[in-house]
Amino acid sequence: MKITRVEAIPVRQTKEVLVNNDSAQDGIVIKVHTDEGIVGYGEVDSSPLVIKAIIDAPVSHNLCRGLGQSIIGMDPFEINKIWEKMYYVSTFYGRRGATVHAMSGIDIALWDILGKALNKPIYKLLGGEFRSKVRAYASVLMPDTPEECYDLTQEICSENYSAIKLGWGGFGQSFRQDIALVEAARQAAGPGIDLMLDIGFVPSPDYPIDAVNRINLVKEIEQYKPYWVEEPLFPDDLDGYRRLALAVDTRIASGENESTRYGFKELIEVGKVDILQPDVTRCGGLSEAKRIADLAQVHHLTVVPHCWSSGIVEAASMHLIASVPNAHLLEYCKADTAIRQEISEEIVVKDGWAEVPQKPGLGIEVNEDALQKYAANYR
Repeated sequence: MKITRVEAIPVRQTKEVLVNNDSAQDGIVIKVHTDEGIVGYGEVDSSPLVIKAIIDAPVSHNLCRGLGQSIIGMDPFEINKIWEKMYYVSTFYGRRGATVHAMSGIDIALWDILGKALNKPIYKLLGGEFRSKVRAYASVLMPDTPEECYDLTQEICSENYSAIKLGWGGFGQSFRQDIALVEAARQAAGPGIDLMLDIGFVPSPDYPIDAVNRINLVKEIEQYKPYWVEEPLFPDDLDGYRRLALAVDTRIASGENESTRYGFKELIEVGKVDILQPDVTRCGGLSEAKRIADLAQVHHLTVVPHCWSSGIVEAASMHLIASVPNAHLLEYCKADTAIRQEISEEIVVKDGWAEVPQKPGLGIEVNEDALQKYAANYR
């Protein structure tokens, strides 16, 4: 079997894309075609047109090539070899960031091809199943007011989730408002719900984003028993992460903006975070996410993949979670967007639990009509 074409398809919802932290308003789907007619699907949660340019670019020279043309003619079963080639041919402009994001989408599509060709779900090819179902936490943007936060949290609790994450959105209005939002969430959830807080590196009018201020904020909200506090500092402030993690009792989670095992090695050894959050569509795909999970296990750390887009990233994340011993939670995005709801099947969550897909490859169907419909909004 040989790769014949790599297709990068940006998609965008028909209504206005808002300048907020909902990345499910647009996206890019990757299709890898083969000479045997098997097509693999991947996805990237990044800037769609930037990713398309990286994949579609022609040859400049040996260490500066577009990813798509560089793997034409290769055997899609040679996933590790393809990963290393993409990393090599993008040396001049890559190694981190958007280039690794683009590699991630291709890598996921290759695993989908492998599973379809062998008639096996991906988790079996990653080493087998540690769990057949995964506890899902509902992930939503934090509302602007405590009253709205209380109502939203109660609504989610009524759907039988045992864990909820509120993130970005209303955080960053002021130090005291951040505390009031968390208090409202805990009051609505009660003591029996795990409450994750993605306070983000959101600049506030009354305090800068630095370790000292984040230590003070986390200590204030610890009375509300957060399960973790997520991404409280800029991704490159590894020394700040270390100071924060050592100063508070609450778990500190980070990693959605990190890529490759090399970046996560620094996050572990320098940043001292408690929970790693690789996004399979950004960190280097399923291949690299598995390496990151293995690295985390060496350090006795938990992995909880970041997952905020369509059913493609949900399915890929589920296969990773199923196949490693140190992952146990699925981030289940509750964003109400057409991109998320129409382009692919979503993972079904019932009473706060999701079952690992059992069909070949990713184990979900992609709606080609919807894909073309929302691709048209970029033309």
